[in-house]
Amino acid sequence: MADSKLWAQEVIICDLCDKPTQQFCNSCQINLCVECVHKHVDKLQPLSHEIVCSKNRNTQCVLPECKIHPGRRCEVQCQQCQIPICVRCCIGTHKNHDAVELVELFEIKKQELQNFTDEIEKKLIPKYNKTDADLQEKLTETTAKFNKMEEEKEVLRKRWHQEVDTIFDKLGSSISLMKESNLESIKTQQKTIKDTTQDMVQTVQHNKLVLKTNRTSDVIEHKSNLNQFSNIITNIDIFTPPVLVDTIKGNGLSIEIGEYKAELTYKINLPVDVSYPSTKELLQLAKVIAVISCTLYQPLYEVACWGKNEAWICGNSNTFTRIDINGKINGHIGDTSLHSAPHDIAVTVHGDLIYIDGRKGKMKTRGHDDSLVSIPQDWIPYRLCCSKSGDILICVSNGLEKKIIRYHEKKITQEIHKDENGKPIFEGKISHALCIHAVENNNGDVCISNDNAGVIIVVRLAGKVRFRYDGKPAKMNKKFRPRNIVTDSLGQIIVADNGNSCLHILDQDGQFIKCVDNCELDNVHALSVDDEGRLWAELFKPGIIKVIQYLE
Repeated sequence: MADSKLWAQEVIICDLCDKPTQQFCNSCQINLCVECVHKHVDKLQPLSHEIVCSKNRNTQCVLPECKIHPGRRCEVQCQQCQIPICVRCCIGTHKNHDAVELVELFEIKKQELQNFTDEIEKKLIPKYNKTDADLQEKLTETTAKFNKMEEEKEVLRKRWHQEVDTIFDKLGSSISLMKESNLESIKTQQKTIKDTTQDMVQTVQHNKLVLKTNRTSDVIEHKSNLNQFSNIITNIDIFTPPVLVDTIKGNGLSIEIGEYKAELTYKINLPVDVSYPSTKELLQLAKVIAVISCTLYQPLYEVACWGKNEAWICGNSNTFTRIDINGKINGHIGDTSLHSAPHDIAVTVHGDLIYIDGRKGKMKTRGHDDSLVSIPQDWIPYRLCCSKSGDILICVSNGLEKKIIRYHEKKITQEIHKDENGKPIFEGKISHALCIHAVENNNGDVCISNDNAGVIIVVRLAGKVRFRYDGKPAKMNKKFRPRNIVTDSLGQIIVADNGNSCLHILDQDGQFIKCVDNCELDNVHALSVDDEGRLWAELFKPGIIKVIQYLE
């Protein structure tokens, strides 16, 4: 009764014309409307058709038509010929052949298909899915491992580059010392020869006067110093040791010059917790080891370290004073041609004090009135620093533009103001060139501090920007305001952050190491590093210098 109601409610569509119908062919298992019943029967006229109401439909197998006897349906399968056949075929061409009912064979094959489907669906697909998940996990794990290897490789690259830089810095120092020693010997001997030559010229003149006299006593008493002049050394042994390089195949490199020898071996042994080599030299907590009150200059403007325990300082006057770490005054230099405070001071590799006469646009040394270098017309120098190679870097401005000029032996060899893409390096509004500071690092990089833009820019020796540092890694509360910038013997970059009254310490590749924020560094106006690796921080408002030890 329930089935009858269900069939009454269901709308059945004809399989031939898509019209609603309630007719069904049990023989062919298709729905038929009234018009299509005759078409269906006429088309398959030889076959018998059981046409019933849809509610009396009987789901059954559709037996195929015999290809040999039209109008007959095949009821069995010939096992020998493996084809469906009808009853007439069984007594004809397929007589005495084993046969099986098609319905029975259909059920057997259907069960096999069901088993095969279940095998795929319930066993093989889950197994493949699990294998795929395992492979995905292995893919993720392998990717992570190789990414870690890439990171370790980059860490190694930095460590090797730093080691190579250290080796060749020491090699350069060794060559410089030998060069200075040999040149000094030559110059000393040259001076001796010049002095002796002058003595001989005077002797010749005197001898000629004696020769002209007729006084016997003058000639007889005259003593010859020919032996003294004959003993002059005319040959100086100059030793220039060869640079010996030995590449140890598969193991490393050995380089030797004179008494200096260095080896670089291919040994990779990364610790579990990889750290930058420079951090091993840093104190856990920096400390102020001296406070120098500079009452001589109010206000105090600049400080430049000189040797191990001394520094040159200046203020709003035309004098420069050399003080030691205890505040003792050890010397003065005056320059009456200065009518205002110098823009900046620095100490060269030879120990000479140099400074900028802002009004005249000159850079001078030790109070001499002559210019040490020639500043381009219409450009005013503001900041300067000296490199270990002897070059001088000067920050200049013409009112609109700012740039850094490198001088080598009074000649301009480089101008830094644009990056490799032609974009200005000094982005942002720069009200005054005094906001720009520059210093050269051990590896030749030029490190530039731009207070207005709040960024540190590091440029390769060739002029390409290596990286920028905006202070964010330090996670300070206030805006990053980089002012003075220096580098130390380890190649670390140290920046005075006046916005947060602290120092940022970076490695030479721009990686943030730590902040020094425990020394009360309010309004740092100048920074310098002495030969002992200590920071001299000049605080503008109180007019004091704090000497800070931050290395072990």
